[in-house]
Amino acid sequence: MKKTVTQPLAHWLTLQPQGLKLLAHWLTLQPQGLKLLAYLLTCLLFACSNLNAQTNTADSDKIKSVILKTFAAMKSVDSVALKSCFTPNAVLNISTIRPEGNMVREVPSSKFIQNVMTRKPGDMDERVVSWGNISIDNEIASAWVPYEFYLKEKFSHKGVDVFILVKSGDEWKIQTLLYNMQKN
Repeated sequence: MKKTVTQPLAHWLTLQPQGLKLLAHWLTLQPQGLKLLAYLLTCLLFACSNLNAQTNTADSDKIKSVILKTFAAMKSVDSVALKSCFTPNAVLNISTIRPEGNMVREVPSSKFIQNVMTRKPGDMDERVVSWGNISIDNEIASAWVPYEFYLKEKFSHKGVDVFILVKSGDEWKIQTLLYNMQKN
């Protein structure tokens, strides 16, 4: 017994390319056709979302790694490792609250690296307190990272680092680092 296509579906099919017409016609003739199609679409949707989650997890791990590498390079006073964490035109922005108001100072990463090189190994120790939100969209990402900073093994200040990163090939690099400092 041949099944007929319902009127709304028939109208919809007249607006579609020939291939979709044939698929829809086949589905109306097959008792399990719609169930099979729904199952396959569900599997495809699940597989695609799972791949995206795996990619974001891998990228998130790489972002954490470059941040930890930055802190380790600061502590060991390793200019080569530190420079490799930043894009060539990266900047740091330091936000401070002053009696006259909030002030943001911009420093090129090259100047920041020069300042780190004036220290002795172990003098600077920046520690991740927790991993805040890491947001990734294709080749750009942001990471919100609360930190504590120790100078010569004594607590100096704490704050939040906000990293803006860009992906080049398989590597993430810091383009902008905005941070604040609180004494208590």
